Amino acid sequence: MGKVFLWMAAVLLAIYLVKSQFLTSKTWTPFRDGCLASGNATEEQCNCLSNYVHERFSDQEVQRIMDNRSTDPVFSEKVNNTVVAGTLACRNPE
Repeated sequence: MGKVFLWMAAVLLAIYLVKSQFLTSKTWTPFRDGCLASGNATEEQCNCLSNYVHERFSDQEVQRIMDNRSTDPVFSEKVNNTVVAGTLACRNPE
């Protein structure tokens, strides 16, 4: 019985390490902070918009957006459409 708990603890530790090191977004908080710095949105709205954008773009793409390194017109159009749709969807977050 002790070995079962030891294995369960090892698996849970591995899941925690993978989740905390590799599955967390490095750009979520900076994106939200940038939204809050605009002064036009509440914290709930910025949290909602950050979630909305991060569901549709990878961390690398969000970093490109924040660095304003978007030279591809198709990508720029996708970013604009996503931000507009996200802003509308997050106007009254629940």
